[in-house]
Amino acid sequence: MSWEPILWLIFLAINISLISLLIYQIVCLTDLEADYMNPYESSSRINSVVLKEYILHGAFCILFLVTGHWFIFLLTLLPAYYNVRKFLSRQHLIDVTEVFRFIESEKKIRILKLGFYLVLFVLVLVSLVLSFINALVDEDEAIDFGSLPLPSFF
Repeated sequence: MSWEPILWLIFLAINISLISLLIYQIVCLTDLEADYMNPYESSSRINSVVLKEYILHGAFCILFLVTGHWFIFLLTLLPAYYNVRKFLSRQHLIDVTEVFRFIESEKKIRILKLGFYLVLFVLVLVSLVLSFINALVDEDEAIDFGSLPLPSFF
């Protein structure tokens, strides 16, 4: 049995988790902006999931490195660097007293991250389907994706 489809299922689960965490943060910021939530409640909800997002993204990045998927690893390296830089400078948490001053920039950053994870979702889903096809087809009849004009991560 090939381990490649199982790895892509793990990548898909992590990616879906990251997307859901970012959607939750965007909803909290939007509710705060629309005055459905008070600043303390919104900040505490967002701050409770930020570290989980950073850890999941780090695991996502390391798994791509360990499994040898270099193209997607390099794609995920830039947001991982951004997350590490924000964490080390202690700017990863939202301050209750200054939340309204940074609400627009925080929403934009999270929307950009969401777009990035949606692009990765498509790449992971396509790779998952291709790995399932290769796992189901015999070795003699396997599709040679090297002859197709696709990026090397497929």
